[in-house]
Amino acid sequence: MTLETRIAQGKGDEAADLVLKGGQVWDMVTGALIPGDVAICGGVIVGIGADYDGKRQIDVTGKTLVPGFIDTHLHIESSCITPYEFDRCVLPRGVTTAICDPHEIANVCG
Repeated sequence: MTLETRIAQGKGDEAADLVLKGGQVWDMVTGALIPGDVAICGGVIVGIGADYDGKRQIDVTGKTLVPGFIDTHLHIESSCITPYEFDRCVLPRGVTTAICDPHEIANVCG
């Protein structure tokens, strides 16, 4: 998708590729709940909180939408599992980003 397409869909000038209709978005910075739709263009969120039209729409009325969680300090080596296994376990629970501190990697490697 071009930047122009994303902007047009985010502004509501053209129908978004996908719209999550009728839910509320949890703003993880302020704790506020933002009522309204979520517009998605090519897999990228381009707008929230307005009434969007979409080529495809999913009714999420009564649901709270939460952006991906970021684990801001993690020692994967302390978990005794591989990074792949860690990702496989936490992604279904909403963790999309992990900032890893490998301070114990020398201990794990022997």
